[in-house]
Amino acid sequence: MNYPYLLNVHRPQEPGDLYRLSRAAADYLPVAPPAPTGETATNDWRHRATCREEDPELFFPIGNTGPALLQIEEAKAVCRRCPVRDTCLAWAFDTNQDHGVLGGVSEDERRSMKRRASRQRAADKD
Repeated sequence: MNYPYLLNVHRPQEPGDLYRLSRAAADYLPVAPPAPTGETATNDWRHRATCREEDPELFFPIGNTGPALLQIEEAKAVCRRCPVRDTCLAWAFDTNQDHGVLGGVSEDERRSMKRRASRQRAADKD
């Protein structure tokens, strides 16, 4: 799959604001540029993502203990409301995203899912 608009900009806060370079943590979110009108707008799942309206930092907690656990749960709550959560998770796996909460799954959970799938494939070969 080709995802040409990985987030490397901050969304404008006010109408007329220009996009500006993002901070490192936000470079991983699959956020598209402003939604075009017409058929193209309905075909790109990123335009329907609930996280477009949230602070990207929420999805990239520092660590996975203490206060970061609360942040992870807050990010997952946003994902639970998202109509494209499954597509986002598939994107995260397809593009080997190692950081952040994507598709309602934390980075540790995605690693665990990858390991399980790998073990299952190895067991199926035997």
